Amino acid sequence: MACNQNSKTKVSFVTPATAPSQLVGTKAKTDTRFVISDNHETIDETTIFTNGYCTLWSDTASGKTSVKYRMFVWHLNNRGASMKYGITIGNNNTSAYSIHNVKSTIAPITSFVEQGRCTAAALVGDTMDTITPTDSSIPAGKLGVVKEWTVPNGQLIGGLIEFTVTNTASTAMSYRLRSVAAASATADLRLNQTPVISFFTGKDGSIHPRGSWDFAEIASSVNYSAGSGWKYYNMSNGQSDNLMTKAASYDNGNAADSNKGHYGVKYTLTVNLTNPTSAEKTISIYMGSRVKPYGGAVKWSGDNVTYKVPNLASPPTLVSGTTQYQEGILVAEVKLSAGQSITRTITAASAGGLSTPAVVAFQTK
Repeated sequence: MACNQNSKTKVSFVTPATAPSQLVGTKAKTDTRFVISDNHETIDETTIFTNGYCTLWSDTASGKTSVKYRMFVWHLNNRGASMKYGITIGNNNTSAYSIHNVKSTIAPITSFVEQGRCTAAALVGDTMDTITPTDSSIPAGKLGVVKEWTVPNGQLIGGLIEFTVTNTASTAMSYRLRSVAAASATADLRLNQTPVISFFTGKDGSIHPRGSWDFAEIASSVNYSAGSGWKYYNMSNGQSDNLMTKAASYDNGNAADSNKGHYGVKYTLTVNLTNPTSAEKTISIYMGSRVKPYGGAVKWSGDNVTYKVPNLASPPTLVSGTTQYQEGILVAEVKLSAGQSITRTITAASAGGLSTPAVVAFQTK
């Protein structure tokens, strides 16, 4: 993928002394179906294969003649040998399907965080690679492969893929998408129709997400008035903007946890800035970690340039009565004349391999 975006320089800003306000999310990009396949995150000797295949997740939508997909994949091969991973479509119609408009960042890699950051930057900056599907046409009653990869032992297959599946007869489709691993690197994924395996729960109770939803992005908004001091907001907070939940997923009985970190998702924050004073003011906007190290990509609509966000350390442990600072980036500095109001957007994406929530901070200089 084109991962040539520059990285923001680390700065420091004042750590919030109390819990930031929670951003409230709404569904966006409802013309695209979103799938995350991140469980089992590690595929090893405990992962059940049937006849050499393992269906990690599946999806379908009814009544559609065409479906746009965005799919986030994150699976580590610890089986001790190379395996094959791919995305398949089973066509249950009497007419052929077309697979087209395919873009991807998915690759077998060893640098997990950098792949996550590059994927976030390619998503925000619209620089995903245009690729040719393995099967551009899926005959009636057959299975086809959208794309497949050989994954060496010890490497992770991770990133994003976008594609459209369309019935050439322009009638409602009857299909099943599958996220599939095969024990043999030479296996034919078109032979697999095994059911989805049970999701994995770690010894500490942790569960990585898998699921499908009928929207692919999150939107929110915030208001800030010059002169109102430091204001802080939690993005991807796991609560009021946690819309990709297990309960809301397709096949929620088999879905696993929620995509509360919004991996593979653009998060667009509309920022309404006002200067009610009688003098020019400059508003600084920062971004940093709220709990664990954060990174990814960000774009400010004022310059429309996408930047990578480097690894930002966790905030310090709070000490009552002291002003403390944390690592962050400066998203933008905005000068407003007396009485001026403007509206801009921050578009962000989280890096796979790092954590959320993020904190967005506003201050008047």
